[in-house]
Amino acid sequence: MNAKGVEHPDIFTESGRFVVASHSVLIAPVLELFSHDYQTKSLKLKEQNPPLIEELRELNALLSPRTCIEYMHDALDHMESLLTLFNLGHIDLQDRSNAEILVHQIIKKSLYLSQDNPLPDIERLQVKLQERYLINSSIFQSIPDYWGLQQQFPIMPLDRLDVPAIRAASLWDITCDSDGEIRFKPETPLYLHDIDLDEEEYFLAFFNVGAYQETLGMNHNLFTHPSECTILINDTGYEIENFTESENIMNILEDIGYDKSKLLTNLKNKLAISEFSTEEEKSDTLQKLEMYLYQNGYLRTTR
Repeated sequence: MNAKGVEHPDIFTESGRFVVASHSVLIAPVLELFSHDYQTKSLKLKEQNPPLIEELRELNALLSPRTCIEYMHDALDHMESLLTLFNLGHIDLQDRSNAEILVHQIIKKSLYLSQDNPLPDIERLQVKLQERYLINSSIFQSIPDYWGLQQQFPIMPLDRLDVPAIRAASLWDITCDSDGEIRFKPETPLYLHDIDLDEEEYFLAFFNVGAYQETLGMNHNLFTHPSECTILINDTGYEIENFTESENIMNILEDIGYDKSKLLTNLKNKLAISEFSTEEEKSDTLQKLEMYLYQNGYLRTTR
């Protein structure tokens, strides 16, 4: 370039995230919705309910695309009045619970009824009353640069792809740390589906996690990397290879400086002098403890 008198170009490369990030996807099941108790089946109405609760029942039954905004505001006003009555001792805890469930149902229905024509009032309320989804994963282990650097990762559900996702969502992991959260942000919003986890499973995928996440991940709260596999896609379908189980808790403890054999010896000694009535109970307890310690820290469902 010097010989030709051509100006040298500025070349920028980012050969980590750009080249390899897309090869890996983290998949995590949703374990719980924090509004689980607001389902219709949780209502326990009385034979005689306070007038405001009867009005909430009527609003809930008469919701339509034309009335949803008006009725939603009426429901919020009723809720405020009912809270005042509760504080004064004029309604009981069951009435308050029924009121909260009915108002939640009215808000949720209003979201669905207005989804083809989203209105500012609904959108503002949606962000304020966002749904919280508990996921079987550790943000510190699997996407630590979201927590440390606010790096954004594409997130989407793997289910219901033919149904609009309209619930403003924040994600909470299963660590005991309050920073284990992906918060809803209006500038980078995440919308998910309203689901009944008693009836169905719901999985989320986190994309572009194949660059630095495995080396940055930490054994925070004794969570190691999730179980991994390689998926080979061909013309006829796919094959799963190289399955690697997540590291168990005993190996993690050894990695951070504890002696596995001493831990088990101490457990046996503590059980030997414990107040269990029989040797069979002591043996059964030790077997269960060893089984749990040789599993990974992620939750197991009964499905």
